[in-house]
Amino acid sequence: MVEFALIAPMLFLLLFGVIQIGLLMASQNGLVNGVRDTARRAATYRINQDSFGDGSAFAAICGTVEANLSTHLGQAIPGFVAANLHRTISYEWRQNPDNSYFLIATVDATYDNPMLLPLDPLVRLLGLASTGNFEPGTFPLSASEQMRVENPTLTPSAPTTETCAP
Repeated sequence: MVEFALIAPMLFLLLFGVIQIGLLMASQNGLVNGVRDTARRAATYRINQDSFGDGSAFAAICGTVEANLSTHLGQAIPGFVAANLHRTISYEWRQNPDNSYFLIATVDATYDNPMLLPLDPLVRLLGLASTGNFEPGTFPLSASEQMRVENPTLTPSAPTTETCAP
């Protein structure tokens, strides 16, 4: 009994640590897949310079893309909490060699994944959480994806980057 009492804390820490790492890996995998699918969805919209001028059209596109991201992450991440998601969805003008323009849809997401074990001091000590703004009891996961929007060539008067409001 004495030996078990001495070994049990380390044994359970290792056991639950392996489970926690498995859940973190599953969440990261779900986040990457959700961001990739959302970027693919964002690239299907035929956006031109008039879409940005008309705020309601761009807002509708943003709303659909954001809903797609939340739906995918809700299905893919175990115990998904929407309040822990920080995302940026943007469309950026890029120039072709012939001086026409095309769009790149970019989806960036950071998710503060809840942790089952209170391993915050260990995470900070090992430097696993490079971002300094993660909440206690969570582990920050991030993913980013870009996809080209296949539009006809565009000739905007002023190329910009348009970002969906958070």
